[in-house]
Amino acid sequence: MPQFEQFEVFGSLIFWSLLSFGLLFVLLKKYAFPPILEGLEEREKKIRGDIESAEKLNKEAVAMREDLEKELKSAHEKASTIVQMATSESKKIQEKALEETQAKVKQMQNDMEREIEMSRNKLMGEVRSFTAALTIASTEKFLKKTMDDSDRKRLTEESIEEVLKEMQQGQMN
Repeated sequence: MPQFEQFEVFGSLIFWSLLSFGLLFVLLKKYAFPPILEGLEEREKKIRGDIESAEKLNKEAVAMREDLEKELKSAHEKASTIVQMATSESKKIQEKALEETQAKVKQMQNDMEREIEMSRNKLMGEVRSFTAALTIASTEKFLKKTMDDSDRKRLTEESIEEVLKEMQQGQMN
């Protein structure tokens, strides 16, 4: 086989290739690999530090989130309490206003009843005096004589009583 006949040429080439590779490996190990490994270690430390920092920030964010949720819950509870207080205060004010209005209406009703009673009494007095005058005048004309004071008084009282009875009967019907 012709490929193996030149083994002597390949033998020296293999020797020099191995020697070159070994020399290159020693030089790389002494001068190139230490800075590369150092850079890789720094990068690994930086990545670990960043991961730890991220985990720490994540824990802080979770804690802040929980605190904010607690504060939000507390704020909702306070708002609910304020709304309840406002509602109860509103009801109290409404009830107070209703009571005041009812008291005013009752007072106005009582005042009106008193005023009506006073007007009625005044009207009754006027009716009595007009009735008395009318009765006396008609009686005098009827009898064609003048009466003395006692007769007038007696006649007036009788006439008033009669008119009042008729008015009360008219109101009942």
